[in-house]
This record gives sequence, C-alpha cells and structure tokens, in this order.
Amino acid sequence: VGVTSAQDIEEATKWMKQMVQEDECVMPLGMTAICVKPLKVPRSDLVRIGKATRKDPAVTLHTTMEQLRSDSDADALVAPDKNDWVQLPAQIIIGNGISWALSIALPLFEEKGRLTYIKPTPQKELTSLLNGFPPVVGIEVKDDVAAIESTAPQLGIGTVYLNRFVELETLMAMCGWLHHSRSRFAVSYIVLGTPLNRLSSTVDQRWWRLFDTMPDALRALLLFDVKWLHMISRLLVICLREEVIPDPEVMCALSGCRQKEYLTWWGQWLLFTATGVFPDKAKMYAANTRKEALASLRALGEDGSLLGSPPRRIIALETLTSHTATLAEGGACYLHIEREQALQSYQVFKQQVVPGFAHLFKSEISDSVMLRVRYGQSGFHRVDHRRRLPAKASYHLNFNPALPLSRVVINMEKFSLSQLLSIFKRAGRSLNEGMLEWGRLNLECIDELFKVCQKDAVIAKKLRSIYEPLRLTVVHVCDRDPVEVPYCEAGFAKKQSSALSTEKERNEDIKTRIEDVHEQMEALHQELVDLANQKRESDAALASIESDMAKGKRIDRSVWRGAQSSMRYEEHSPDYGGRARKGASPHRRAAMQEPCAVVELPAVPRDPTILAPGWRDEGEAQGHGRATSLTLKRKVERGGALAASQKASRQESSSSSGAGSGSSEVDSDEEN
Repeated sequence: VGVTSAQDIEEATKWMKQMVQEDECVMPLGMTAICVKPLKVPRSDLVRIGKATRKDPAVTLHTTMEQLRSDSDADALVAPDKNDWVQLPAQIIIGNGISWALSIALPLFEEKGRLTYIKPTPQKELTSLLNGFPPVVGIEVKDDVAAIESTAPQLGIGTVYLNRFVELETLMAMCGWLHHSRSRFAVSYIVLGTPLNRLSSTVDQRWWRLFDTMPDALRALLLFDVKWLHMISRLLVICLREEVIPDPEVMCALSGCRQKEYLTWWGQWLLFTATGVFPDKAKMYAANTRKEALASLRALGEDGSLLGSPPRRIIALETLTSHTATLAEGGACYLHIEREQALQSYQVFKQQVVPGFAHLFKSEISDSVMLRVRYGQSGFHRVDHRRRLPAKASYHLNFNPALPLSRVVINMEKFSLSQLLSIFKRAGRSLNEGMLEWGRLNLECIDELFKVCQKDAVIAKKLRSIYEPLRLTVVHVCDRDPVEVPYCEAGFAKKQSSALSTEKERNEDIKTRIEDVHEQMEALHQELVDLANQKRESDAALASIESDMAKGKRIDRSVWRGAQSSMRYEEHSPDYGGRARKGASPHRRAAMQEPCAVVELPAVPRDPTILAPGWRDEGEAQGHGRATSLTLKRKVERGGALAASQKASRQESSSSSGAGSGSSEVDSDEEN
C-alpha cells in the first residue's frame, strides 16, 4: 500500500479476476479463500494515524505494553485496557495457495525495534481492487472484514466495502459437522488427514513484512493458511452437494442443462444460503443431530446481534438434507430413493430463485416426468434408505432389493435382440423404462450398447426411442458425449429438419398475421382519433348549452335558428343555416365565424313594424356587410316607408307577364 504504482495495481486487479475465473472453471463455488493477518495496536495509535498529514505521514506504533510504558508520549502514558486495542489488517492474502495468491500489506517499517506506519496518499485503484474482491470464505471472517472496513479510511486507503463473505463454521454446520472440537487442528486432521501447526502462526507480530522480504518459512506458512482454507471449504461443499444432489442426472434432466451450468447455479445458491448466517456457538456445540446443528445458525439483526430463530433459507436446507444420511453415516446409497427425493428438492430450489438462473426451474412435474424419474418403480415406502450397503457394493448409487420390480441384468458379451426381449419378458418390465434404469446403473455399458447398435440396424431401430434419454444420461452424469449411433442420429436429423421447416412456415404465417393485425390496428387507431375529436366537439357544445341554461340567458333568435338547423352549437359559433354568401368579403366571412354575442333583451312590447321583412340599410344591400347603427326610433320611422314601398313593388309585378310575374314572386319570397 502506497508503494505499488497505479498501473501495477490495475494489472493485479485484472490478474486476480482471471485467476478467480480459472478456479471457477475447475469447481464453480462462487467464493474464494481469504486470510487476514492482524497487527494489534492501541486505539490511540489508530487515531494518530488518522490525524497524520502529507507533510508528516510517519506514525510510531506501540505493539506491546512495554513500549507503552517506556514511551514518553503523554497520550501513551495511560495504558489502555484490553478492549481498547484494535486489529490492523497488516497482511491480506487471497487466492487458492496452490496456483496463485495475491498479497496486500500495509506500509509498515521497522526502525530501532519500533514499527512506523507511513500514511499513504489514497489511491482509487487500490480502493477499486479491495471493493472488487469476490465473495470470500475464511475463519472468523466477519471480524476480519469489519477490521478492514473500519480502519481503511483512517489508514489512508479510502472507503472499502467488501463483497459477501461466508464463515467457515457456517459451512461446517451446514454440512453436518457434529464433532465437538472445531479447532483448525481437529478440522485439518479429520478432513485433510494431516495436522496443522498453529503454534507458530502468530510469528511474533511479523506478518506486517512484505511478501518478497519474508523468510521462506513465513511465506510457506502464509501460503499454507490460504491453501488450507481453499481445500477445506471445497471439501465441505462437496460433502454437502453429495448429500443434497446425489444423482446429478435427474436434476440436470429436470433443468435441461449440463453439469457445468448446474454446478454454477449450485455454487450461487449455496453462497446465497450461507451469506450473512453465523453459528450460535453455544447451541452449535450442544447439537447432537444434524437438525440441531442447522438450527444453531442465525442471521444478524439490525443491532448486529444474532436473531432468535434460523432464517427460512436454512430451514429449506434442513428439508433437503433430512432424508439422506451424512457421508459419515454412509451417505446416499440407493438410486430410486434419491431420484424420488429429487422431485421435492426441485420444488424447493424453484421457490428460491437465484438471479440469472430462473430458466433452470421452469419445468413442471408432470406424470411423464415422474415415470421418467422413477423408471416405472413404486413402493418406495418399503425401502430403508439408511440401510448400509454390503462391503463389496460399489461406491455408486445402487439398486435396493426391497423394490417390487426386480433389477434387469444384461450380459453385453452375448448381447442380442432376442436375449434382450426375453430378459424383459421374464422380469415383467417395460423395455423403455427397464433399459433406462439399466443404463443409469451401468453407465460404462452404454457405450458398448451403442457400438452394438452401430453394427446392427435392427437393434438400433428397436432402441431408437430410448437412444436420446440414454445419451443424455451419459452427458448429465459423466459430462461427456457417448458414442454416436448413425441410424438414430439420422432419424433425429430428419425430425429436426422437418421440425425446422414446419416452424419456418409457422413463423411466416405468424408474421403475415402480425402485419394484418397492424393494418387493422392502424385503421382502428384512425377511427379512434376521429371519434375522440367528435367527442371533444360534442362535449364542448354540451357544456356551452348547459352553461347558458344555467345562467338563464337567451340566444339571438336568428343565430339560434341557424345553429339548430345545422345541428351545430360549438362555442356559440353559428353557421347561418349552413349557407354563406357568394362574393362576401374575408372580413364578413370571419365575422360569420366569430362567437355570437349574448344579448339581454329588455322587456319591451313588440311592434310588428319593427320586424317587417326586407328591412336593411343601403350599405348592407350593396354587399358591404356593415351592420346598421340606426336607433330604434329611426327603425320605427323607416318601417312604414319600407312597407309602402314593398306594397307598390308587388302591385307592379302583378301587371307583368305570367312567367315574369312568377319569377318575381319567388325572388320576393326568398328575400322576405
């Protein structure tokens, strides 16, 4: 820290991620071993480090009580109690200890028997490296992570939040560890079969030294610590996996994937289950059964204390492990019992979906799936799944003799179709289900069977319906492809070609239907727009009428009749009966479209002479469209003259010819 350049830190970050990916390819676990070597100092030293500046970055540390007593510093004269000491992460090492390891050491230097800390300038590359750590597993890792996160800002590293972490004791409880001794020595001796020397692990507070400057013995011990964690964590996970998923074929078949993808999901599910869960040590040490050991696991509350009951994900794990004996008791022994239990395990896994793996649990447990899983067997209640195997039995899952249907035994050296049919006839078994069961119990014989099918097309034709299930059995269990049978492969290729052409036709038909629906939707959309516009117009007219009626006002009668005749009443804009004068000026046409004024008519008795037809002023008669401004009195005076003039014109028209007279009357009526 503070010595390595930013470029080297970035290269180390990329290298670490690459190494983690390589470890995941070997065994997808989702967590990496970490080991933190602490340096114990008084809290006052950490405070002084936080106050150090760039001009004076050096801080002398006190690592023993003797140094505190001999120091003349006033702040150090008062010796702190045992709770006032802090653990500095002097050395952080992450990796597998076999092929790679990454070490991060604090800038500590020894001078005259005293350690001096040189506070570095914060480097964002280093902060990104620490924040980019993968999920880690370790011993007392919760305290190690808390020490890193709490001291990093004062040490000049920056704000650090490590990724998820898993406690090794949590993995031990999940795997059914019931031994009362949980020390590193006991765990190493029981799991690895070799002792672990922990007497010299403190190395007299010398873990602060850079990895390159350490003596070979210290480097070997440091690498062995992280290697030990790597091996122990993976062996414990393997033990748990063998108990929860003893038959990978049925789980891979239900999820429709190969082992690599399924194990990747398994590692993420296990990480999700174990993260944030810690053992209640009093209950864990008192546990005598697997169920009690799992019940001792607790999640942390908001105040950092353990909750009173295990979380739901631990309860789900208890249902998965309750049916199978631990490896110390013999583990899973019988094939059909484990395949039956796999159906229940599949439902449990389906309810606890891990992000990114939901597609593995979309299948439904149908009757055909049950027949495929059980191989046509029944009566599982008769079977004692904890019954020990005989000494000469194979390590693989075996056939339980208590099952109603007997096991099929085929001699591959004298294999023939007639022999095969007679064997199944005597056993009273279905050919398909019995052959699938035989193939699962005799994986090494499937390749021999396929070689026989390569030579004999009659046998290949008889067994073509179970060729693909047998092939997938080898793929799911052995994670490899078996020998191919050309006759069966050609049949599958033909079916795939037919399915491809059928699906292409279906795709084109769907595409055409989509285009037709799009056209219909466009037409409906345009119709919807038109109806919406008409609705807005109608709403506006309705609101105007209701407003006028509520105010008790009347509309100009000439305008009202025009609006009624055209069935329009929008914003008081009359259309004058749908007619417009030809040759009218733009000003007049605009005036016709302007809102009509509401007139308050006084209570005056009507005079017939005022409403005499044909009453206009001279300007309007010439088509200028200007309204008259005569007073009511002038209108009354002119009313009589206009009436007399109209009477004279009618008399003159009566003396004209019949055709001319008829035309004049029509014009006069229209004008009136």
